[in-house]
Amino acid sequence: MDAHVAETQATFPDDGGDDGLLINGRPVHIAPSQMADLERVRLFYQHLSDSSTYYRFFGIRRAIPERELREVVDPEADGHVTLVATIDGDLVGIGEFVVAASGDEAEVAFAVSDDHRGEGIATLLLEHLVAIARRRGIKALTAMVLPGNEPMLLVFRTVGLPETAVFDEEGVVDVRFDLLAPDELDRRSAERRLNAMNHAVPSQ
Repeated sequence: MDAHVAETQATFPDDGGDDGLLINGRPVHIAPSQMADLERVRLFYQHLSDSSTYYRFFGIRRAIPERELREVVDPEADGHVTLVATIDGDLVGIGEFVVAASGDEAEVAFAVSDDHRGEGIATLLLEHLVAIARRRGIKALTAMVLPGNEPMLLVFRTVGLPETAVFDEEGVVDVRFDLLAPDELDRRSAERRLNAMNHAVPSQ
């Protein structure tokens, strides 16, 4: 087994996944991607709205090239980590990072099903990606965000990590998280979970 795959799996319980709660108290499962996820990842991207596709890929893409899809789901893809979020077995979100050539920083990106935006899925995915990045010795996470993608910018501002955000020459917001600086990620994560538990519907 590749050492990076082992580091990713070590972030999760023995079954390879972790259960979380959405803002509305609904359970969601976060797990590393597997090759078996290929078809449902393909369908996930196909069913994204034009707006969501544009914010994720900076353009409208009717189909994702097969090579890119396989990189998303391959747990041994060099320098590429992908997590999938599922609700009752349905794929509702994808979070990933690609490690830079320097090896000390990585770029993150997210996509969430249009039916489940605003429920905290991207935040949970980011929390898990941060844990994996730190385990790998990555010092910073970066992201490129279109200015109109306010929900994603809000996730980055409120997750609890020290963040800098600047507009580049093309008008894109370049976000950077320092993973070595003191942060409030754990505290805010605990608060989010408590709030979610308060919204959960008691089982009958």
